[in-house]
Amino acid sequence: MLLNLVHLLPDPSGALICPKERLVAIADPCRDGDKPKTIGDVIKQVATVLRQRRPARVVWMGHALPTLVGATGTHKDDLIRLIDTTEWWWISDRTVPADLPGQAGTELKVGGLTLRVGPTSGRLPGEVNAGLSPQASYDGATYPCYVLDGRRLILPAFGPRPDGGCDVMSPPIQSLFRRPFQVLMLAGGRILTRPRPRLDGAKPATSGGGGRRLSLFGETEP
Repeated sequence: MLLNLVHLLPDPSGALICPKERLVAIADPCRDGDKPKTIGDVIKQVATVLRQRRPARVVWMGHALPTLVGATGTHKDDLIRLIDTTEWWWISDRTVPADLPGQAGTELKVGGLTLRVGPTSGRLPGEVNAGLSPQASYDGATYPCYVLDGRRLILPAFGPRPDGGCDVMSPPIQSLFRRPFQVLMLAGGRILTRPRPRLDGAKPATSGGGGRRLSLFGETEP
């Protein structure tokens, strides 16, 4: 993937990898009121990704996990051990508990990217957002997905969530993209790339012909 000319890699877990910056970004999958087992499972999944990717910096985007851990103490020691392995950033619109290690802010600018949970009112090139948990439908099945148009990227919630998310054809997501977007769907360990016109529910194109199309990811069949 290219975002504002920065090379990025999608991970089957839903994490975002920036090789140049040795950075892993994760959209918080937790919800207020999640059970301790859910929190523990998320931390284990994060640990697996970090072992595989060995980042120098982790950017956690969202407030639910740190808030739950800070309020209840659930799996706090496990989380702190994970944080201590790398440079850790909490990016959230809310205050992160002070007793958790790491640096905190509402956004992080690094290497041509701006990572923040909610989108800015303008259209800042290289913006990475979390919180909407996008999902797309293709050939009758629905998958969590990355959404990208070369200027903005929305991350899927990390790991599996049984309660779905926000459809990419809905106004909250459509309104964030002025240009045609692509989706990268997380389908059982595979990553499927599709342009918007090929998704279920997309309106038929009103102009243009057949043949192969040039996309952000190379050529795709119509």
